[in-house]
Amino acid sequence: MKNLRTALTTAAPRPPRDDEGRSGFMGGYLTGLSTNLGNPKAGVFAVSVLPRFVTPDGPVFLSTVALGALWALVSASWYTLLTWAVGRGRALVSRPAVLRGLSVTTGVVLLGLGAAVAAGV
Repeated sequence: MKNLRTALTTAAPRPPRDDEGRSGFMGGYLTGLSTNLGNPKAGVFAVSVLPRFVTPDGPVFLSTVALGALWALVSASWYTLLTWAVGRGRALVSRPAVLRGLSVTTGVVLLGLGAAVAAGV
């Protein structure tokens, strides 16, 4: 209720600021790199799945390297697209009118959920 009342009575909500956390491209890259190196799932996946697609008839090492490079290219393309979409979405969600709409929608949904719980649905 408070979320809905605040959204309807305040003039314009301001987007949250996160200027103190930015450290440029290199800081973001190093954070992502350390996160990925600390997560062994990608390595386990590569070791368990990539050899299944390499035939023993051809050059095994070159085939494995080619599959790894293709996997890295597809992953880099996907994360580039995802990063672009998140940046565009953040620009959209940071607008005061959209923030107000999200707050109103959230308030209405929470009131509806509360009414459903109270009604025993």
